[in-house]
Amino acid sequence: MKNNTDHPANGQDCRFHEDAARHFTGEIFLAEFQSHLKECPSCQEVGAVLQRLRSLPAVDVSDHLTAHVLAAIQQPETKLVRPQFHLWAAAAVVVIGLTAMSIWPFGKKPTETLAQSSQPAVVAQNTDRSVQEALDWFCRTQETDGSWSPARWGGDPRFEVALTALPMLAILSAGAEKTPQRVEVIAKARQYLQSTCDRKGRFGPQFYGSSYSQGIATQALLSCYKNRPDEESKRLLDNALTVIVSQQHANGWWGLGGNPQPDLSITLWQVEALKMAVDLGWKNVQPHLTLGAKWVATHSHADTTPRNGITSGGEVDYFNAYFATTLLKSANDESSRQRLASIRHTLLGKQVQRGNDSGSWTPDDRWGMAGGRLYTTALASLSLH
Repeated sequence: MKNNTDHPANGQDCRFHEDAARHFTGEIFLAEFQSHLKECPSCQEVGAVLQRLRSLPAVDVSDHLTAHVLAAIQQPETKLVRPQFHLWAAAAVVVIGLTAMSIWPFGKKPTETLAQSSQPAVVAQNTDRSVQEALDWFCRTQETDGSWSPARWGGDPRFEVALTALPMLAILSAGAEKTPQRVEVIAKARQYLQSTCDRKGRFGPQFYGSSYSQGIATQALLSCYKNRPDEESKRLLDNALTVIVSQQHANGWWGLGGNPQPDLSITLWQVEALKMAVDLGWKNVQPHLTLGAKWVATHSHADTTPRNGITSGGEVDYFNAYFATTLLKSANDESSRQRLASIRHTLLGKQVQRGNDSGSWTPDDRWGMAGGRLYTTALASLSLH
């Protein structure tokens, strides 16, 4: 946070300017903020904007969707090449955005927009090359200790564990496209993640966002365990999963540390980790998975994020885009295929083509300050798989 004027007229030098929205949404708690808010027009405007967005009507999630979600998590997963967010999780995120901005420019049909931008066949031809370039960028930027450094790439250093696990998931999801270099990169990253896990099964520093690290790191190591199971990894994962279930609220959700409010994004990461664990034999976490999935299915509300992760102006919300592409790939209809091609076309157009950052994506969405280039590149490449 900046430490200049408390509440200037233009807001740019307000010491709470960068963190006001995160406070209003419950991501962080600023002890002095309430008294500051009374005298700061800039922060008052941030609160007013978020309040108007929250006033959008909530989506009515039907009993049919809830039943479908709960049925889906009972089905065994026969293939775990990509650590996917399953239909029930992806559907929840898409439901969140239904009352917000559409992926299509206003007044145009999906087919019209797609015809003006790119044909699905053209997109399909370019996605594999784009993913390979992203994975090459990860290989180039890994640190000698096996981590990826958020500080080097515009992210919050406290998320180093999560931002090491995300590139791992992106590389592991490439399946048969493994190279000796990528195998070595994964081995080093796996060793690093294991070194950050304490005896209780907690990953990295404990702060307000440590639940992100816990869920994503557990997923990455579960993916490694699937490919090469061993007793040491199993004991570590036993403890890591115990931490996840111990942090679950009685109603099924997870939240940010120190904030007794549910958080959908954190809950989705934890639920997916539990789903992967169940698929790999940790049947003891099934009740927690069922409870978490039920909460996700029945508590999806209107949010401030655009539908499918792309605004009418072509801006990307990489978190939503990833979940949306997972859902669209599971749908077998022409409209979904066109929408999937349109999202991928937008992502392809935003990939950096030259210089040291070639193969990556610029961190310019709502989570960019926390995740930096590592976060956007990992989720974009996963969206293109």
